[in-house]
Amino acid sequence: MKDNKANTSLTFLRHNLMIAWRNLLKNKSIAAINVLGLAIGVGSFLAILSIVSFELSFNTQIPEKDKVYRIYSSFTGSFTSLNKGVAVPIGPYVEETFSGLDEVAYFHTFWAQVDVIEPSEKKKEFEGQGGFIIASPSYFKVIDQYQWLAGSPEESLDEPFKVVLTTKQAQKYFGKISWLDMIGRELIYRDSLNLTVSGIVKMPDYNTDFEFTDFISHATIDKSWLKDRFGGSEWGNTNSSSQLWVRLNKNTNKVDVMLQLEDLEKHVAEQTEDTDWVQSYQLQPLSEMHFDPEIGIFDNGRNPAHMPTLTVLSVVALAILLIAIFNFVNLETAQSTSKSKEVGVRKVLGSPRSQLVGRFLTESILISLFAVVLAIPIAHYGFVYFEEFLPEGVALDYGNPFFWMVLALLAFLVGLIAGIYPAWVISSFRPVRALRPGAGSNNPGGSLIRKTLILFQFLFSQLLIVGTLAIAWQISFMLDKDLGFKEDGIIYFYTPYYESYNKSELIKNYLDEVPEVMDYALQSTPPVQSGYSTSTVKYQSEKGEVVTSAHQKTGDTTYLRFYDIKLLAGRNLLPNDSLPELLINETFMRDLGFNDPREAVGATFEYSKKKHKAVGVVEDFHFRSLHHPIEPMLYQYREELRCIALKVKGDQIEKTIDNLTDKWREVYPDNPLTVYFMDETVERFYETERRASKLASAATGVAILISCLGLFGLISFTIVQKSKELGIRKVLGASIMQISTILSKEFIFLIVIAFVVSTPISYYVIDKWMEDFAYQTEISWWIYVVGGLASMLIALISISAKVWKASGSNPIESLRYE
Repeated sequence: MKDNKANTSLTFLRHNLMIAWRNLLKNKSIAAINVLGLAIGVGSFLAILSIVSFELSFNTQIPEKDKVYRIYSSFTGSFTSLNKGVAVPIGPYVEETFSGLDEVAYFHTFWAQVDVIEPSEKKKEFEGQGGFIIASPSYFKVIDQYQWLAGSPEESLDEPFKVVLTTKQAQKYFGKISWLDMIGRELIYRDSLNLTVSGIVKMPDYNTDFEFTDFISHATIDKSWLKDRFGGSEWGNTNSSSQLWVRLNKNTNKVDVMLQLEDLEKHVAEQTEDTDWVQSYQLQPLSEMHFDPEIGIFDNGRNPAHMPTLTVLSVVALAILLIAIFNFVNLETAQSTSKSKEVGVRKVLGSPRSQLVGRFLTESILISLFAVVLAIPIAHYGFVYFEEFLPEGVALDYGNPFFWMVLALLAFLVGLIAGIYPAWVISSFRPVRALRPGAGSNNPGGSLIRKTLILFQFLFSQLLIVGTLAIAWQISFMLDKDLGFKEDGIIYFYTPYYESYNKSELIKNYLDEVPEVMDYALQSTPPVQSGYSTSTVKYQSEKGEVVTSAHQKTGDTTYLRFYDIKLLAGRNLLPNDSLPELLINETFMRDLGFNDPREAVGATFEYSKKKHKAVGVVEDFHFRSLHHPIEPMLYQYREELRCIALKVKGDQIEKTIDNLTDKWREVYPDNPLTVYFMDETVERFYETERRASKLASAATGVAILISCLGLFGLISFTIVQKSKELGIRKVLGASIMQISTILSKEFIFLIVIAFVVSTPISYYVIDKWMEDFAYQTEISWWIYVVGGLASMLIALISISAKVWKASGSNPIESLRYE
């Protein structure tokens, strides 16, 4: 019996597949529209789903991830800011005094040129290497994601001048030799830091933000020139490159550690002699690091994902897929007339409704299968189009069997969801009515449902159009906003700080001779940058001591002139050893209690445990992105600086860089010249928004394209449904314009309803998105109107050809009954 049932089911399946295939060949245009609409929807869904799942997968498989936290700095009071780093002495202090922690790891991010010493005593040079950290031995216990192939986490970093490498980095340096043969090999970092390879680790197969490649022993700092940079004892000096991570034991919760952090805050205040401290320390769970754009991940590392953007993308992906499914429903119900006779014949011959539903579901699943196959290249080339915006590593995982299982399941589910309603409606036709010409036109399953689906398409399209315009408007505002300093036509580069400063003088002397260089300035960093360093400042005012924190900028005396930064009061800096001078910005001036810039000139305050004098007040300028408000800043003079900025004639930049490169090779033959453009530095702040804008634009285009296909389906059905009415009107003398108005008015009505519903939703979503920016553009009312008008125009264009054809058809054909 079971074999007979199985054979019968297979027979029906083969029969249904054969009939479905013949039907698709018979109606090639409709089949192509169905396949294309579903393919675009499924391809977009697949691409966006890959991006979202990729971002959500980071750090999820690190052992004991729920117990791993980063300690970061928070500045409160009149100055409010966050810094992903901590002061250098805090790491050892936490390790010695905190209880309830299994492990404490502190490390510094680092970059360098690397020289590999070959057995033949020749050197292989690797320029501009990054992804290095100088780490305490416990790093490998806190971030327990590595497989040790040589060496051990207990011993490989316990002595100075040791380095552990990842397998990929080790093969890059030494080629394909055994891991054990790599142990003991020598590497030279920045010409003079000689290290011995003490371990080889394998990176995990899963996605992780801890993508470091070279792990230098922390003990090397006190025994080398690294001490000048990372061996500081300043409790009030916070740098984002200095990281502190802890792993709680199983009996400790977050609250226990937070209480100890309060004691740490008091200790830091005592060390910095700040009775009214403004620095505090917070715990960031490992699970939140990848999605925190305010704090960031690591200096010069991967950019954090933006969770609100991922949420919006997920909604967009689902909505696009639903729009594609709705289109399929509309197109299938619009074609119900052509299938009515088949239903009538089958019912007369005794086919039960379940077999009819199976027949039409087989066809919809077959269409879905074709659509999913076509969706793969659509998603693939979508990744190519968005390559510059996508996180590194996003791709379709063709080699994973799970990927193909998901695709097969997706094809079945999409076909089932898209086909169940049309199949149920078509199979419900009564034999007598189904065999009558024009059957199906009067009862297609309810016009209300189809209109609701089209309304949803219009609504979503308008939301996307308005959202895309708002994002583009805000990005344009950020890029065009006056930052308070000149950025056009400026390039800058860094001379190697481990090289003699006399070599930098050679570069400066050369610049004096280059006619294309209109001006140049020396600085520690450009005015605007992603990383930052802050320090505590104390000022004794008439009302008492004021303690705050300020961002630090350093440069020469040409800095203000070079960047056109306005001096509000006082004078520019001059070298002064007896009482170091500072310039402060307006925000800092107000934090110190002054309202008039002239009053702040001459004020003395303590900074870096020395007395400093404010000799001038500069106009506020943006030294961080427009996500952040302008914060207190101080500017100090220094002679030996490694960052040189050039102001070059607009049409001579490439020539200047080429000439500078030649000179650079003479001075620094072992180091490549890397030139940065100031305007590009500013643009990089808004990569997330630019990515969102491009994705939103693409999603808008996809939604509009699919909606056009849906409109085609609905207008096709409407024309079939109203064929007799149109014939009668034409016989009575109705013009083409009048008939076009009759056919179009219900779509115009749907667009108006969609506009009314979408406007408050758009306003709310845009308002929430704008909250991420301290400085916002004003979204004009016309942007919302444009969304509605664009939808209306697109709808009219989509249906115009079909309406025009119906208006010009012969009324005799529509009025004929038999």
